[in-house]
Amino acid sequence: IRILLMKNLLLVFLFIGSANITYCQNQIANDRIFRRTFSKTELEDLQLLFDFFNQTICDSNEVLEDCYQAYFIRLNEAAEDGVMYLHIPFEEQQEVYKKLSDSTFREIWVFGEAWFQETPDHILRTIYFNANGDFMRFLKKASRKDAFINVCYESAKLTGMPGATVVAEIYRNNNTFDIEDVKVKFVIAVMNLTLNDQYKRKEMIRPDDRSKIKSKE
Repeated sequence: IRILLMKNLLLVFLFIGSANITYCQNQIANDRIFRRTFSKTELEDLQLLFDFFNQTICDSNEVLEDCYQAYFIRLNEAAEDGVMYLHIPFEEQQEVYKKLSDSTFREIWVFGEAWFQETPDHILRTIYFNANGDFMRFLKKASRKDAFINVCYESAKLTGMPGATVVAEIYRNNNTFDIEDVKVKFVIAVMNLTLNDQYKRKEMIRPDDRSKIKSKE
């Protein structure tokens, strides 16, 4: 009985230790580039955002890297069928926004405008990456040693949003980058959250309302 008890305790400790290792590996504050780019408050907010994305696409007992691979397969299959479904509930995403400090949100995104060709008298409010924000500075730093993040950075720098090339890279060529790197996973999370916001945000405004909206930002 005593030996059996010791074996059971050992298994428990090994399980807890394994869980702690996995948990620590996905803490962005453990990464030097994150710490050198963001403030402590920003790191806490970014972890909240990162955790939301992970919890949305993964089961609680699923290894995060395996979950990302399965997620890419689902997205790629949907894209081949002509559907773009990111599996992220936008209402919940907006609730997470509310938990972030305004300054953290602005270090990642700014609001802009997009026009519809079929309804040029209306404008859609949308988000873009803040060209002068800490997230873009983070991408620049991380891109020096990671080819995938470099593609993301160059695309974001050029267009202000996740480009078609980057999206295709994520969905179809995910074996070409280091999914175990927390920086890579975080960039994928932010890219997909940005796309989800752009697809699902339905804030239509008229040209003569622009000044009113900008005065509130």
